[in-house]
Amino acid sequence: GGGGGPPAVAALVRYPQLLSVSVEANLRPTADYLRSLGVDVGRVVRSHAITLDLSLEANLKPTVSFLQREGVEELGRVLSSQPSLLSLSTQSSLAPKCDFLRSLGMAPLGPLLTQYPAVLTLSLEANLRPTALALAEAGVLSPPDPTLRPRHLAASLERRIKPRLALCAALGVTPSLGAVTTASDVHFCKQVGLPPDEWAAWRGSNRVPAPLSIPWP
Repeated sequence: GGGGGPPAVAALVRYPQLLSVSVEANLRPTADYLRSLGVDVGRVVRSHAITLDLSLEANLKPTVSFLQREGVEELGRVLSSQPSLLSLSTQSSLAPKCDFLRSLGMAPLGPLLTQYPAVLTLSLEANLRPTALALAEAGVLSPPDPTLRPRHLAASLERRIKPRLALCAALGVTPSLGAVTTASDVHFCKQVGLPPDEWAAWRGSNRVPAPLSIPWP
């Protein structure tokens, strides 16, 4: 008890529309196709069951082909961890994101996406572009930058990057890209020369820069 029932039951509770999907016409071929790629179908059912309701020909296969063309490898692992990728449009979502990442200097892109596929689940306009803009305005990022990695852009702009950039501006120091994005608080404080307790107190004052806006090609 306490486990919430079998994964299939839990999936139907979250996505009752799956009951209307023909098992033979859709679910079984979809599951078989995902397994052929090495995807952990049980994990997908638990985390993003609606994947099984996607069209094999209109959604799944085009997305897989797109990822393969981009050079993404280990598709079984990638799609098991990020099944929501399969529900994203290649033309209106995935392709623009990949083009944007390349414009920042991420090339070749395939290995980077294989390592951190979650970056493609982030919104281009609400996450990726604003983060890149903030880093560029602060002089931390000068595209194209071959050292830029997906994890840098996946860091929280409001909770991590902006407060760190604001402190660096107040101290008159220029931090490294990693310091304001992926570094732990301890490593960030070490780089800027501030005791962690003073950093915590400074953050508590909620001093963050005004909304950042600079033109971007």
